[in-house]
Amino acid sequence: MDEQLFKKRLEELAQTAFMNSVYTHTPFLSEREQSLFHEMRQELSFADASLYGGHEDYDRCIVVFGSKEMFGYEGEIPLACAKISPLFKKFAETLTHRDYLGALMNLGIERNQIGDILISDGEAYVFCFRHMAEFLCRELTKVRNTQVETVGVDFKEIHYWQEYSTKDGFVSSPRLDALVGLAFGLSRSKALSLFQSQKVFIRGKMETRNSYQAKPEDVISVRGFGKFRFQELGRETKKGRFHVKLQIYK
Repeated sequence: MDEQLFKKRLEELAQTAFMNSVYTHTPFLSEREQSLFHEMRQELSFADASLYGGHEDYDRCIVVFGSKEMFGYEGEIPLACAKISPLFKKFAETLTHRDYLGALMNLGIERNQIGDILISDGEAYVFCFRHMAEFLCRELTKVRNTQVETVGVDFKEIHYWQEYSTKDGFVSSPRLDALVGLAFGLSRSKALSLFQSQKVFIRGKMETRNSYQAKPEDVISVRGFGKFRFQELGRETKKGRFHVKLQIYK
């Protein structure tokens, strides 16, 4: 990704919205692209930007420029969702996120046209743009060796519950590197290297400060390892350590 070109594109979308009183939006952004947007958010504030991923704990999202306050009318969120279900559940394979993504890429779809893929009870929900949902309903009939049916659903009505495991332990402070180390069983030096290699994000914003004091409800993702929520900061022990609880996303 050319970061300067990406930032220029954000500026163009913001200016178009502001000058023409029309809503504009980006493709689906990766966490790195979201972080670049956050770096520019103040200078783009004239265009009232909002982020949408289709569900609360999104990894990928779009940025929409414009608001009812600016334009005097409500814009529609340009998102849709495609539900992928096996035609014959009894004979269906156990499909992974990689399987579904591979099937989408095999249709010639660019990654920035697709948001998150959520898997629940043998079915998958693909967040995307409306025209892409229509395309998937027509064209996606097979994932690996499993015959599937793809239908459009209202993403606002999806009742998806994120599965997670709970992990607790003691840390010297709620520093981000300590929580990352606890979450994924990493040594202090390994956790530190993840910050140096720009792999740690909080709600889509890159965090390079390993000493950052995390707050309960922060959602932290580490590229190549996974994602977790800092659930609770507990009592301080007599030895000056803190009991913490984390939710590790599955």
